[in-house]
Amino acid sequence: MKDDINQDITFRKLSVFMMFMNKGNIARTAEALELSSVSVHRALHTLEEGVGCPLFVHKGRNLVPLPAAWTLLEYCQDVISLMSKGLEQTRKVAGVGRGRLRIGTLYSLTLETVPKIIMGMKLRRP
Repeated sequence: MKDDINQDITFRKLSVFMMFMNKGNIARTAEALELSSVSVHRALHTLEEGVGCPLFVHKGRNLVPLPAAWTLLEYCQDVISLMSKGLEQTRKVAGVGRGRLRIGTLYSLTLETVPKIIMGMKLRRP
């Protein structure tokens, strides 16, 4: 099977692209992702290069999505959703849960036993 996906296309760039398509503005996207505007612009530009076709057109200082960008957005949502499900199932099969462990204790156990158990768990799985 031939790999047509350019190495410039990463999950990080896809998530920046999806957020930009949602927010419609580089500054708001940067604020939402806690990145600089330059980083957002660079991610969108290199994603565009990786895809190999124009996704945006400049209107003054704004980027306006072309129909190709809306098509890519649909597939990005599917890819991110599928990858999230895949990672969740992988963790489930490996026996690693993402849930929280809630511990209720008696005062007498809290003094020595519970801290030892928690430290042991941290050493095994930080």
